[in-house]
Amino acid sequence: MQKVFIDVGAHDGGTLYAVQSPKWRLDVIHCLEPASAWWPILEEIAAGDSRVSIHRVGLSNQTTDLRLFDPGSAGASIFADKARGEIAGEELIRVVRASDWVRENVPRGAVAYMKLNCEGAECDILDDLIDSGEIKRFASVSIDFDVRKIPSQVHREREVRARIESAGLTNCVFADDVMIGETHRARVENWLRSVGAGDDSIAGRARHLRFLIRRRLGRRSWLRGATPSTGG
Repeated sequence: MQKVFIDVGAHDGGTLYAVQSPKWRLDVIHCLEPASAWWPILEEIAAGDSRVSIHRVGLSNQTTDLRLFDPGSAGASIFADKARGEIAGEELIRVVRASDWVRENVPRGAVAYMKLNCEGAECDILDDLIDSGEIKRFASVSIDFDVRKIPSQVHREREVRARIESAGLTNCVFADDVMIGETHRARVENWLRSVGAGDDSIAGRARHLRFLIRRRLGRRSWLRGATPSTGG
């Protein structure tokens, strides 16, 4: 059975860096990032890993072009009122209706995991996935409610949480509860481990250790400084 990971809001590759380990036994890794500033970094991290596809789009409840404000920043958003102070530019990005993208890219019967960290777009995505029923295809969806940082959208967290509860969706988890750890990698690993995604056998841990050693010995250019982030 195919295992698929979908990173919505891949940013600078912090999550990709975490899930490439063989301990997760992922067959396919999709990274969705609409901001062009991060594409070269994601492509460099993904180099040589045939499981990884970089998609230069975001997800939403419709397929269209939108303005992304502060596109080179960690907190870039389609909502202008998320910015604190002056907006440092904007970029036209492509977003795809989430349910359509899932139907086209996630095979029926796959064990799929989705991370939503997309600076306010998460509620539009979740509304569409719930309305379409596609949300039920995921083993686990980790949700970071960035709408908390957006005055015009802050009310939507309460509304979407109520929809999740009303629908009886036990596969939705919240970043506050599962993204626990001192580093972004540790937080992602804690979530995946908590939902039974990993291989914690002795052999699995040995494969993970060998992977980390090979990665460090490889001396990829993005490892010469700090490892990716923070929150992508």
